Amino acid sequence: MLNFFFYLLLLCFSLNICYPNNAYWSLDSEKTIQTRLFHKDKSYKSQKNTYSVELSSELFVEPNQNTNFLLVPNYRYDHFDKERSLFDISQGYILYFNKRSELKLGKEKIFWGVTELKNLVDIVNSPDNASGEEKSKLGQTLISYSYIDNNFGFIDLIYMPEFHKPSQVGKKGRLRLNLPTEDYNTVYEGGAGEKTPSWAAKWQNSFGDTDISFQIFRGTSRDTSTIPKLENGQVKYFAGYERISQFGSFIQKVSGPFIYKFEGIKRNGQKNSLYKRQNYYSYITGLEYIKTRLFQRMWDLNLFLEYSNDDRGSSSTDIFQNDLFVGSRISLNDVDGTEITQTLSLDLDGNGNTGSVEISSRLRETLRISADYSFYWSLKNGDTLYSFRNDNYIGIRLTNYF
Repeated sequence: MLNFFFYLLLLCFSLNICYPNNAYWSLDSEKTIQTRLFHKDKSYKSQKNTYSVELSSELFVEPNQNTNFLLVPNYRYDHFDKERSLFDISQGYILYFNKRSELKLGKEKIFWGVTELKNLVDIVNSPDNASGEEKSKLGQTLISYSYIDNNFGFIDLIYMPEFHKPSQVGKKGRLRLNLPTEDYNTVYEGGAGEKTPSWAAKWQNSFGDTDISFQIFRGTSRDTSTIPKLENGQVKYFAGYERISQFGSFIQKVSGPFIYKFEGIKRNGQKNSLYKRQNYYSYITGLEYIKTRLFQRMWDLNLFLEYSNDDRGSSSTDIFQNDLFVGSRISLNDVDGTEITQTLSLDLDGNGNTGSVEISSRLRETLRISADYSFYWSLKNGDTLYSFRNDNYIGIRLTNYF
């Protein structure tokens, strides 16, 4: 809550002191009700079927042509799983910019990457694991400077003074890991814990139909390690976050209806599933095919084919360490914005597969509904996803914009 008042103070400074009479502003909000219907019995006694409510608002202020302010608070309430409930300022910053550069101070979501399955290079923000969505992120406190040159490309320099712990599903939640971590202690490397700073840099440029980017990161890992400790004769598990360094790159090339994609990283300092530190390489490569006016209608079709690999093999903490991913998205381009999405991830080592089907559409101008079915099969005892073996579900989301 203190963060909220801090950003409110920044807003007041921006409006009332800097440019009180010339500010343009807008306010938008949304409310989402979500529930999941599991058709199999729970795997663990403490788990409960649940529902959640999410509230989000967006306040945009533009005091003048070179300054703007954005505030996006998010609140999620879960009926049973208190660890899934959260309040997060996903975005709350002041931006100063001119033709060549930008300076941003506050909290922001920064996205890096081009692939569909997941984004290995996207490391600035901590994941919102409790959301149940692969690419959902929490806001990150930062100071960033961006420079743009028509020939040299784009440069981003980011300083992060603190670490925001990823959200986790609690012991009462479905879709949780077999070894839920205790919430009263977190293991950090670095003497300042959550206040240990991190930094990152990115260069990106376009050469004709090809985009190329290189990134570097040094700081606290955004991936959670499970640390076993003996307490009072019992083994308990705690969330741990190592100090890591990562070098990454992505490439994207457009050729006719095809988009070729690659993401790769080299990471040092991360612990593997055996609780041992192991440096490793990981990459995702594949393509996207785009077909417009499908069946002579206004429909658009996107097809995805990707392969992911992690050279740690069976000791990897990544569930997609040797997987083939296929997916499709059909956009009907109708007045309701209807979309149908299908994904399928096949583990080539035979250690568990995942899939989903989702359809979303507007019921009216300010009301949108989405329904999805997510499923898991061929899960074996010892697999990372084994705790999801009974968690096939139908999810329903109803979002009201106002």
